[in-house]
Amino acid sequence: MSLVNRIKDIVSAAGIDAGVAVWHIESDKRLDVNGDAPFPMASTFKIPILATACRQLTAGVISLDARVPLADEDKSLGSGILPYFECGLEPTLRDLLTLMIIISDNTATDMVVDYLGGALAIEGYMHELGLSEIFFKLNCKDLLRYALPPEVADLPVEELIKWTTQNDVLRDGLCFSKGPENNVSTANAMNRLLHLLYGNLFPEDVRAVAFDILHKQQYKHRIGRFLPLGTKVASKTGTIGGIRNDCGIITLGETNHVILTLFTEWDEAPIWNQPVAHHQRVFEVETAMGKIGRAVYDEFAGAD
Repeated sequence: MSLVNRIKDIVSAAGIDAGVAVWHIESDKRLDVNGDAPFPMASTFKIPILATACRQLTAGVISLDARVPLADEDKSLGSGILPYFECGLEPTLRDLLTLMIIISDNTATDMVVDYLGGALAIEGYMHELGLSEIFFKLNCKDLLRYALPPEVADLPVEELIKWTTQNDVLRDGLCFSKGPENNVSTANAMNRLLHLLYGNLFPEDVRAVAFDILHKQQYKHRIGRFLPLGTKVASKTGTIGGIRNDCGIITLGETNHVILTLFTEWDEAPIWNQPVAHHQRVFEVETAMGKIGRAVYDEFAGAD
């Protein structure tokens, strides 16, 4: 059975909507399943942010050692640890990029976006690279506001966290849109961005910074779920509502690498407040993602 058909079977059995793109770097073999369909990136949009930081590092307009003070108004709902720290903390830009990627810290992300010139600076760079299918309109704080009713969107973070334990998000909110007014990409476009990052887009020292961070990823239970122990994956996940994404480059050998983007979506609304059923469904979705990751690994593992 071809890899495309294996992927289709896994997606169908899991009952998910998915966009999948595969690019074996050394052979230039590419394939996809629904790879040109737009999906909300969720936190995989932090890869375009990292790429924009690399561009500005290359141009010498920013420094990894620059310290960026944390203010209370920077603190964002969602993943991360910075909301629990006292304002006045001054992490370096390198610290913020690391937090943004390896634990998907939303507060660190928004601080980086502001430091780089705002959301449109990131989107503009993607389009400059020819990645016209990647749109980035909203930082984390703004994105998550659109998952909430307007009457609660401006509450303090602590109150918002409490509210979300008792109420569902707006399933028709902007953050779930697949249009260019949201942060969206196709799987093929994300693979092209990762291919540029891996290639000669940036000097070797800047490229090394990006991949040093990406290889420290702490969330390894999607693409990497069933890969052999010790397999290196430079990756970034994304999660919001029923969206489960993962994008990265798998190292199969010294001269053997494959790029894989998995964008998936499932109907979370009926079970958002049923912990057992919700946990089981997430397990099923992420297991399907892991099976795709393993199928891609097995397809190219002998290509050295």
